[in-house]
Amino acid sequence: MEMLKDSLRSIAVTWKCAKLPVIFKILQSILTAILTPMSIYFTQLLIDNIGRYTNGLGSLPCIIGIFILLLLSILFLAGSGFFDNLINISLQRSVNQNLTAIIVNKFLTVDYWCFEDRDIADTMNRMGKAPQKNILNIFLNTLSSLTLLITILGTAVVFSQVSVWFSILFIAILIPILWFDFKAMDMMNTMFNDQSEQERRLEYLSGLLNKKNSLLELKIFGAVEYILTKWKVLNKKVLDERVKTTIRSQKYFAVSTALTILWSGLVVTVLIWKIHHSAMSIGVFVSLIGSAGTIWGLSETLSRTFSSLSQEHLIMKHYYKFLSLPDIDNTNKEANISNPHIVFDNVHFTYPHTDIEILKGISMEFYPNQRISIVGENGAGKSTIIKLLCKLYKPDSGKIAINGIDIQDLSVSQLRKAYSVVFQDYAKYSLSLRENVAFGDIDQIKNDNAIAEALRRGLSSDILESLHNNLDANLGKIEEDGVDLSGGQWQRIAISRACLSNSAFVILDEPTAALDPIAEAEMYQAFAALLNKKGCIMISHRLASAKLADTIYVLKDGIIAEKGTHSELMARKGLYEFMFHTQSNWYQTEHVDRRVKHEK
Repeated sequence: MEMLKDSLRSIAVTWKCAKLPVIFKILQSILTAILTPMSIYFTQLLIDNIGRYTNGLGSLPCIIGIFILLLLSILFLAGSGFFDNLINISLQRSVNQNLTAIIVNKFLTVDYWCFEDRDIADTMNRMGKAPQKNILNIFLNTLSSLTLLITILGTAVVFSQVSVWFSILFIAILIPILWFDFKAMDMMNTMFNDQSEQERRLEYLSGLLNKKNSLLELKIFGAVEYILTKWKVLNKKVLDERVKTTIRSQKYFAVSTALTILWSGLVVTVLIWKIHHSAMSIGVFVSLIGSAGTIWGLSETLSRTFSSLSQEHLIMKHYYKFLSLPDIDNTNKEANISNPHIVFDNVHFTYPHTDIEILKGISMEFYPNQRISIVGENGAGKSTIIKLLCKLYKPDSGKIAINGIDIQDLSVSQLRKAYSVVFQDYAKYSLSLRENVAFGDIDQIKNDNAIAEALRRGLSSDILESLHNNLDANLGKIEEDGVDLSGGQWQRIAISRACLSNSAFVILDEPTAALDPIAEAEMYQAFAALLNKKGCIMISHRLASAKLADTIYVLKDGIIAEKGTHSELMARKGLYEFMFHTQSNWYQTEHVDRRVKHEK
């Protein structure tokens, strides 16, 4: 029933996406289903009428008419493949255009926590990279199954000329043949579905040996063989399971093949006996002998089609589960947030499917044009605060508000006016320099002056100069003329992207974590000077940037342990003062090392 439900759903979706191609496809399928048994019948009539004509009983115009009908049916069936390909291309284009938009929109609106959930990650993996293709395949295979069934039943009617019981026996044998073939393929499909998690692990391990960064590190530490061994062990386990399941499934195929051979032998035997005793005409004998092989081929094709439907049904279960994932609440209120006053009011938060509270009653305020620094050790909850600000998660309790309005009631576009973000794991787009920056405000993509200014604010003017002031120069390694940047250069491009946005605040979520402390301090200092008309929220476990802030929040174990300016917190001689002095030794060492290198 589930398979039938999915088939009907796929037909409805395909019809909605491509009405005209669907109509042509259905008409073409109906004609194919009818003309296949009819061509057998026309062959029989032609042979019998030729025999009667040679005996002076037949009519030449009748023979010519039957021959024309046979020829037309053969020509249609022969050219059906060509028209079928044209219709399928049209279907594929229309379905891809419409469903891809639905899938992309779902990815944009699905709750962020879903992407970090293991079970949902498996669902997305099993769904495949192109579910729209699977929906179309279900439609095509459903239609193909119906076409084959009509063809087989039509052929069975032709066999009723021998005996009605002969046709009934044919259907009686066909049903178990189809069931055994389906059972064998269903067993294989279930195995592939169960192995999706293992395949994901294999893909990950294989990726470690193919990606530049991980492979380089593994080679340096001599761990390549270890990862390769893990891959081999898991791969052997997967293949062993497949071999065992394949052997078990072949038992069903063997029974199906035996029944098919039994049926074919029975057909040949009965037809020879009938022709020997003059119980049927030569035309019936020739057409039915020829159709026996056709029926065998049709039944095998029908079994494979049912098997494909079964496999795609399993995939579509995950696709529809993906579509049912919770969406972000898009209820929006009209709000003026040009000068945002951001308030965290007793915010508590625990990540889904965990029991460790990350934030334990956080309360703080950010004012327009203010420079805020949120510092603390790794795991203190700094990045979690940014994720909540971006509505990637909802607080368990408490409220985050902008100008008194809960951010859950504000749209993403409204939040974008309040703040733009540079994450620690920023994206590197193998596109043009222009596009890399313009993603901060895509409406500015043709505004050369704005993009150049964003590059200046993001300390990336030297990158533009190195590219001969060509904003359309390709970055990355996809294009032949692409220029690959260093890690620090990519970081500055990400900051420039945030600078293009016309937001009141720029949030820096440890985007300079890969830099050494001195370089990080220098970048923050230069960056703060350029952002004199914007507020800035700096997230870091290092304290070099904190000295630039108007207010510093010190996080520890999910609470605000201290708050104040750099001078106030140093005078308090608490956690901040201890962390600052601990790290200052590192800064001094780095400074001495740099001076020595410079003198050399």
